[in-house]
Amino acid sequence: MNTLVLRSISGLVYILLFLGAIYVPREEVFFMWCALLGIGAALEIRGMFRLPRQVVFVSSSVTLILAYMSESKTLFIYAGVLATLLMSITLFKKCKNNYFHRYFSPLYAVLGIFNLFLIYQLNTMWCLGILLLVWTNDSMAYLVGSKIGKTKVSSISPNKSLEGYLGGILATVLVGYFLNQYLPLPHWLILSITTSLLANLGDLVASKMKRLNHVKDSGRVIPGHGGILDRIDSLIYLSPVIYLLLTL
Repeated sequence: MNTLVLRSISGLVYILLFLGAIYVPREEVFFMWCALLGIGAALEIRGMFRLPRQVVFVSSSVTLILAYMSESKTLFIYAGVLATLLMSITLFKKCKNNYFHRYFSPLYAVLGIFNLFLIYQLNTMWCLGILLLVWTNDSMAYLVGSKIGKTKVSSISPNKSLEGYLGGILATVLVGYFLNQYLPLPHWLILSITTSLLANLGDLVASKMKRLNHVKDSGRVIPGHGGILDRIDSLIYLSPVIYLLLTL
């Protein structure tokens, strides 16, 4: 089957599952969906860094349960932002398979996805809007990059091109313009630009992890896309920062 067709079909199924979890009128369902994605991504990271499966599964599950049951989410919000900042540093640091990557990356995955759940708690439609921006950016960056991409932007992810990034940003801003007309939240244009830029950085962070371990994809769960981490790397990275912007 053509790669683009396969990616489209599996991507559509993924989106429908996400929408189903959002529109079920119980927040526990969306939390369980986020937990499934977060723990799945953490276990894929575990596989890349050869960490003990049971340790990563238990620590990821306990972190998510404590975050969900906690009356104050502040600690987990700022821990997520700190995780995003620390993982950003790894993009500019020449490092090999070191202890920081090995033991911190799974926690980074679950903290990021928990902040997506917090966005959902703020407002279901805001969460849907952010997801729409991310999906637009990822899809258009891939389509434009695969068709006309020639200018390479980073050795971390040599298949990514400047043309693809620009195509993703422009499409995301266009979607942000329409969201600004119909959703009761100001500054969707600012959010669309921020989301697109952060999504691209999140993709590079995941690419750095894979490059350290000499793998192309984090897994093979999603046909045409690779693993769970390959599909949600942008959401993991940007959710803590976007949550802070929405609450500010």
